[in-house]
Amino acid sequence: MQAAWRLGLSMSEWERLTPRELMLLIQAHTEDGRSKAKGKKVEAYNLAGAIRAMVLSKHAPSFERMFPQTGERKKMSDEQMFRQVQALNRHFGGTEE
Repeated sequence: MQAAWRLGLSMSEWERLTPRELMLLIQAHTEDGRSKAKGKKVEAYNLAGAIRAMVLSKHAPSFERMFPQTGERKKMSDEQMFRQVQALNRHFGGTEE
């Protein structure tokens, strides 16, 4: 029962699983956990490097240098931005007043 809960399965799904499907789900869940753990280690290492650069230098590097933007920001006119806000509002179920 705990395995079903950890895998995010309902009781009916759990009861219909074959042993092979169960093993595949457990392997995928384990691999996902390892991947997340590795990502956290990489993030901690990068953060330690950033802290080191700020502590050991006379002048701390700028925020933009430490965390460069990926890609350029898209320039929008006021009208384009207003249309985008309206579209997001409709998408998320908002109402216009």
